[in-house]
Parts: sequence; structure tokens; C-alpha cells
Amino acid sequence: MTRDRYEIEFQGSRDGKSWTAYPFRYKPQDLNSPPRIYAPYQPRFDWNLWFASLGSWREYTFVLQVERRLLASEPDVLALFAANPFPESRPAGPRGVLAILVFRLEGQAPASLWWRRQQVGLYAPTLERGRDGKLDIVEWPGEPARPSLDPFLVH
Repeated sequence: MTRDRYEIEFQGSRDGKSWTAYPFRYKPQDLNSPPRIYAPYQPRFDWNLWFASLGSWREYTFVLQVERRLLASEPDVLALFAANPFPESRPAGPRGVLAILVFRLEGQAPASLWWRRQQVGLYAPTLERGRDGKLDIVEWPGEPARPSLDPFLVH
């Protein structure tokens, strides 16, 4: 296990400015939801994303493939998520962002939240379909500094 809990979140956008998360079935994402147990089921997609968050998108190319398939609204990939935030039409561009999640300890405010989240930055390139129908990369990730959980432990 690792000290810090990094998570990759897939987001889609219609305009490239406001982003909506694809909700996971099993991973913690909603800050108001308590942790859940799925034993003995092993959610492979979610588990593999945890490993990917420890490396780079160049090592875990399936993350970019998920983005590509979200751009096409492929049913098999959408089925990996709890819901499709773009049911009427395809998103203009998906992206994968890296965040750090911290389980709220007793006595930390606000008491209504189970998790605290800090977005670290872009994990994988942001994709868009060009006018010619080919995939374009519209934003490249930098090498994000991986902050420690220590800022979260301060009240």
C-alpha cells in the first residue's frame, strides 16, 4: 500500500472549459459518500486505475485508450462507469486528471464530508476529434508534482 492515495478521474466537456466527471462504480469519488466494501468482488478497472495513478500515462496506455473510447461513447467502456454524464451526445473532449484523496479523520471539519480531494493536474493528454475525424491532442500533461498528504492533515 502507499501512503498517498492518488486517483485518476475521467472527465468530459462539451466546450473544453467546464468539465464533468464520469462517475465510478466502485472508487471513492463523491466526497459525501462513505467508503464501501465490495468483497469478494474485485473491480478490475478501478484497481488498474489505482496502479496507473502511481506511474505515468505513457506506462499505462490503457488510460489514453479509455479516453479515446469515451470520445466515441463506446457502450463497452461506458459500462465501466456508474453513469454516462453525456447521454444525449458525445463529449467534445475527454481527459484524465490526477487527484489525491484523503479519508476524513474523526474531528476534522466539515463533518459532513467523508473525503477531501485535491486535484494535482492533468494525468493524460486531453483528446478531441478534429474536423478531419482524426484524434487531436489539445492539451498535454506536464509532469505533476506529487504533493504529500501532509497539507490535508493540518486542521
